[in-house]
Amino acid sequence: MKRFLIADLHFGHENVIKYTSRPFVNAEEMNQRLIEFWNSVVGNDDLVYVLGDFTLSRKMNVIKNLVNLLNGKKILIMGNHDTRKPKDYVECGFEVATKKPIMVEPGAILMHEPFENSSLIASNYIYFFGHVHANKTLMDEYPNCMCVSVERIDYKPINLDECIKKKLRKRRWKE
Repeated sequence: MKRFLIADLHFGHENVIKYTSRPFVNAEEMNQRLIEFWNSVVGNDDLVYVLGDFTLSRKMNVIKNLVNLLNGKKILIMGNHDTRKPKDYVECGFEVATKKPIMVEPGAILMHEPFENSSLIASNYIYFFGHVHANKTLMDEYPNCMCVSVERIDYKPINLDECIKKKLRKRRWKE
């Protein structure tokens, strides 16, 4: 089983294409391509951590349909646009849905919004987040932080364990 990360899919959100300069004509094309990209790297036995803003839709049937079209098991760390109750997302097919960050081994913290507290950023943990899309922030300058918004990761889930190894190497180099 491989573990993957992705954030800020914004399925069905027409305006996000303009706001973030996504290379899609409309929301329908974006949805189709995001599903294709996801399924090109994620297998049925893999696990994907979605770090928020899965879709703007509040319709259970829409959310469930999208979840069912995507390979793998899915855990949702809810973002500001995931406005249903956590149990609703579980009912739609997520293994877990939570508003709180999740810690995964070895020492990686997964969240929707990045921390702004530099003392936390200076810790021994590795932080993965979304929310900021393609907006360049100081967070990327820290060796133990990484934004996994779709615009930053070529619109497809990235391997969590490879990212952790890369961040650990980078952190050691900067010490």
